[in-house]
Amino acid sequence: MVNIRNAAEKFARIAKQHGLKSAVVAVHRRLVHGESNVQTGKSGKIDFISSYDSILGEAHGQSDGAENVAENTIQWVIPNFGFGSGGHLNIFRFINMLAERGFDQRLVILPPYNWKSPDQARAAVKEWYFPVNAEIALGVEGFQPSAVTFATGWQTAYWVSKHRASKEKFYFVQDFEPYFFPVSSEYVMSENTYKLGLKAITAGSWLSDKLSSEYGMKCGAVSFGVDNDFYFPYEPRERKTFNILFYSRHVTPRRFFEIGLTALSRVCAANPNVSVTFVGGDVSGVEIPFKHVNCGEQKLEALPDLYSQSDLALVLSGTNLSLLPLEIAACGCPVIMNDSPSARWLLPEDAATYAPIDPELMAQEILKLVNDADLRAKKAARAREIALASSWDAEGDRFVELLNQLRTEKGSA
Repeated sequence: MVNIRNAAEKFARIAKQHGLKSAVVAVHRRLVHGESNVQTGKSGKIDFISSYDSILGEAHGQSDGAENVAENTIQWVIPNFGFGSGGHLNIFRFINMLAERGFDQRLVILPPYNWKSPDQARAAVKEWYFPVNAEIALGVEGFQPSAVTFATGWQTAYWVSKHRASKEKFYFVQDFEPYFFPVSSEYVMSENTYKLGLKAITAGSWLSDKLSSEYGMKCGAVSFGVDNDFYFPYEPRERKTFNILFYSRHVTPRRFFEIGLTALSRVCAANPNVSVTFVGGDVSGVEIPFKHVNCGEQKLEALPDLYSQSDLALVLSGTNLSLLPLEIAACGCPVIMNDSPSARWLLPEDAATYAPIDPELMAQEILKLVNDADLRAKKAARAREIALASSWDAEGDRFVELLNQLRTEKGSA
């Protein structure tokens, strides 16, 4: 929920500091992730009660409706999507993998959205991602009896928990979403979804461990895969500088852009031969007093070569990892990440470098790698071994294994 005046002020601030494009991206992010559920009443005033009620939902569906439903039916409930959402991409990816494994699936999109029909939504999924092998329905009325219903973003969990025509209710959790907010109503509302009695399949072991130990959820974890036919080392071109790639998603606060930027300023001051390649967000409106290249948001096709031409990659995240570290590793580039449990679950110490979340100390760790070619090569080789052994197909099998295992368990842990 967003106060309109605050939203306008935030847009103006981002536009002033980072440019109009970055401000538009920030607004787009909120729309993609469904973070804005504000409603306006007939008086033109913000209707907080209706906004919360639209998330909390109500009991719906017939309690005996799932009695005769086939055990291979799965219903996915998602918040609205836009272009470039990694979370939605993974949902669509797993839907297609489960379809290949014999599951009959339905995709329900909850409001707010502007789709005029399921066909229009399907066309957008195809254009922005890839064709999805599932029936698509719009709104709460799109719920149908199902053997399993999956919540995805926190905005969907209350409705799923209150669906009486589902034999089993699950939660596909890809990040700890309370961390997306300051301590606030949204923080508590999203955190409370872990207390609804849903079983969870998570993206990575950090989330599974956290949800089971802190909230008593029945959990299992899939890992990240990588398409090794797409992400692989390109032939390096001659370059005069030492290139550090920085995942500069500055419109997403959990990506620690400011800390990374400050650390890199110290690295470049200590070694003027270093050049930083900014990718993931347009930094044309940011003061950057060192050699750099502003790549902004890139199409997927450009990424493998970009990673391959980098000597080192700095990828930071205050919550769960993105897919970038493993994809960068597949291209033969060594990776440095922030030292926190949410980052350490994927690559071991001999395959990545973990730096304290402090600009001075982070700069020291980066410089160690800049100055040690052997260490970079060893870590890059080990990380590439792990990437080559990873596949989405294996994670699809793992997902089905967890689903079958958790369906036999009763209640919360």
